[in-house]
Amino acid sequence: MKKSDILPPGIADKNDSLLVSAFKTHLHFSIPDYLSIKTHFQFYTRKKKDFLLREGQTSSDYFFILEGYVRTFYSTESGEEVTIDILRKGEFASSMYSILKQAPSFESIQCVTDCNICKISAASFETLAIKNPEWIQLGMKCLQSALLKKEERILTFGKLKGKARYAKLMAERPDIIQHVPVQYIASYLGMKPESLSRIKN
Repeated sequence: MKKSDILPPGIADKNDSLLVSAFKTHLHFSIPDYLSIKTHFQFYTRKKKDFLLREGQTSSDYFFILEGYVRTFYSTESGEEVTIDILRKGEFASSMYSILKQAPSFESIQCVTDCNICKISAASFETLAIKNPEWIQLGMKCLQSALLKKEERILTFGKLKGKARYAKLMAERPDIIQHVPVQYIASYLGMKPESLSRIKN
């Protein structure tokens, strides 16, 4: 069966198409399989500035971004928000600490644009992985990607100055510059918005 034949016209709605498109390079399933898989996901839309998770809440869910942009951040004692990550279509957002420890999250997850999201619980993901090893492989790829991203971010902050960090982001993820507010990008790059404005100009 070809990947394009997984969900023929008339069966897939927009959310189905987005989810299959995101997973098709990692998973191979038939229409009956997909209908079963779909029951593990909850689809919904969120507006700009809506929260998927607030700091202090305990979470057991992974949020898969079908459309839009999301940020993760924490608040300092003085109330300043520090953006940890900016995520987009095809990426998972979650508080791994909260999921693994079943403890309150140290970070918040917030939409920075209108978003289409699908949510899957850690328990549901484990159920799928038991039935099909491909889900284990997908989980490993996502985990490896997240770890590499965090390690690269640490090294980038240690080795590159602000202008070089911005140039690197522009080269690798130019769409973020177009869709995410300046204050969040500046925080993500470890600088003040006015400093980023000077660099851009």
